[in-house]
Amino acid sequence: MLTALIVDDEDLSVKRLKRLLLESGQFGVCHTFLNPTEAYEFAKTNPIDIAFLDIAMPKIDGMALSAKLREIDDSVRLVFATGYGDYAVQAFDINALDYLMKPVTAARLNQTLDKIGKTRHRTPSLYIQLLNGLKIYGQGRQEMPIKLRSPKTEELFAFLVCKRTVSREEIVETLWGGLETEKALKNLNSMIYYIRQAIDADKFGNVIHTGRTEIRVEDNGVYCDLYEFERLLKEIRAVPERADKLLKQAEALYAGELLNGKAFEWAIPIRRRLEQQYIDLLEAAGRRRLANSRPLDSLHDFGVILRLDPLREDIHHEVIRLHIELGNKNEALRQYRLLEKLLQQELGMKPDPRMKEYVRKMTH
Repeated sequence: MLTALIVDDEDLSVKRLKRLLLESGQFGVCHTFLNPTEAYEFAKTNPIDIAFLDIAMPKIDGMALSAKLREIDDSVRLVFATGYGDYAVQAFDINALDYLMKPVTAARLNQTLDKIGKTRHRTPSLYIQLLNGLKIYGQGRQEMPIKLRSPKTEELFAFLVCKRTVSREEIVETLWGGLETEKALKNLNSMIYYIRQAIDADKFGNVIHTGRTEIRVEDNGVYCDLYEFERLLKEIRAVPERADKLLKQAEALYAGELLNGKAFEWAIPIRRRLEQQYIDLLEAAGRRRLANSRPLDSLHDFGVILRLDPLREDIHHEVIRLHIELGNKNEALRQYRLLEKLLQQELGMKPDPRMKEYVRKMTH
């Protein structure tokens, strides 16, 4: 869903445009302002995808406001609306997405929404792999991975991609916590320059957008396995009846943990959260399939969990019981011995004695 900013000194125009945008299904939030100065202050600390600006407003007109918004975030798309046709050429000179004449009709607005859809669904200019490492490819992924200047530049790039939108203050605190603020900001600006050089902004598009207080990754122009994986997990939670198909896609995508092999401390909680969300969905699917008399599918789900978290004793128990129910006594015994070995090596513990007795009875 997109976020819109609507600025117009006519209250009725604002309400009408907001209603049309929300009814389109493309916009999740529409922030409305009658005062352009208030809108500008709001935009300083709140990310906006598209700004719908009236041109003829007192004190700050739409053209002046658009320049200020682009100073904050140069990725903001602009749509102008006015009752006068003399501004059209000027509007397109500053690379506006569209120009609307008032009163805005639903039919004419649909043409603008079509343009928005086309810009959102363009072919990705950059492919980023964050699961099981860090690799960056140009369009098509047919060339060698793009190399960044230094490990710190890699870390900054990974941090920006994981966060998507992040304040300069948070970047400095996270990556240069022990450095003077002025020097840290200088390092940040230099590394943004090196990243843009490496990913060749002229060839692949301006993926990283820098504002006065925030830096944002333009995910509409990027394919990232992390973004796709998070989308799949979200869809599984929202539409559980599609979980079987979506979990297969998620399993194929999850080649390894987030930024595997990279010692980035800030990535640890993100990595753990992501993996736990995945495990929770796998466990729910395994138990649902078990309840629906699909033991082999449950075994698969529980097996994936144990690859991610080998010390889940309760899941080992489920696997042992399933093998016994299916008549696979040797597999049940092998699973128990594996559990016994893991617990001893990693925790200096023994399995639950009740499980030991259960296995002894069922496999002899």
